[in-house]
Amino acid sequence: MAEKTMNKKGLIFIFIGVLCIITALAFFIHNSAETQNAYESSARITYKLRTQLAAKEQSSDNVLPTDNPDREMPAVRIDGKRYAGILEIPSLGIELPVAESFSYAALQQTPCIYSGSVYKDNLVIAAHNYDVHFGRIGSLGFDYDVIFTDIESNRYTFKTFDIETLNPDQYTALVEKQSKNDWDLTLFTCNYSGAQRIVIRCRRVRSEKKDVY
Repeated sequence: MAEKTMNKKGLIFIFIGVLCIITALAFFIHNSAETQNAYESSARITYKLRTQLAAKEQSSDNVLPTDNPDREMPAVRIDGKRYAGILEIPSLGIELPVAESFSYAALQQTPCIYSGSVYKDNLVIAAHNYDVHFGRIGSLGFDYDVIFTDIESNRYTFKTFDIETLNPDQYTALVEKQSKNDWDLTLFTCNYSGAQRIVIRCRRVRSEKKDVY
């Protein structure tokens, strides 16, 4: 009798172990599929965005929108969504389109503007923690380049200077500057547990009008 009980317990433990393995495998496959979809979507949209902007006549004046910070950031429509520019992090090999406004549906494909404006030096960009999006920004140290180019080929170069960890309910700390020179660009994503946010602060070091398309 005792032997049968032990056998049953053993089978239960084996079943639980197999179930855990299957669950972990399913989770891995799901995450891999989401990451691949995000990579393909971002690459497709970036290509279309660059192609569309290459056909536009670029302004020849040297006036940058930061000279008129109250101006709204322009956007173009691609595949039914509006995009405000392209974000590059050369050290991570990242080049991504940035959606004009935040939504969880848009976040599945590309980073999104969470708040602020690049012209007002308070732009906040959110993205998923996929490796192809912001999953590796926690490895950025001090003085790394981050470049945002709007759809009029105004190119803004920033340098990283700080990394923070915030809770999801710390909205004010995430989006509001303590002083004018506090930060000019913020990138953030969830950590892998989803319990906290990894926040990268950047300061603008250069603005230029450049025919990059």
